[in-house]
Amino acid sequence: MADQKQSLPGNGFLGWLGRQFGYVSKAVKTDVSPPADSKTVYRDCKIEEQSLPHDPNVKLRRTVIDEVIVENNNHRDTETQRKD
Repeated sequence: MADQKQSLPGNGFLGWLGRQFGYVSKAVKTDVSPPADSKTVYRDCKIEEQSLPHDPNVKLRRTVIDEVIVENNNHRDTETQRKD
């Protein structure tokens, strides 16, 4: 069983390296744009920043993003829910 595993291609360092290149190439090709069937109705971005009392060189930053997104692809589902 161990001999069989060692004889398979892609089991060593070069196999690992090839998989990493595959992951990166897939990530580069993946579309990251938002779907066309959704619309952002409301977006509010709040940023709070405050320095630490015991170390003024260190700042804490909190970013809160509130969004309301309406998806347009479920017309039939929303109509049946309204009737119930």
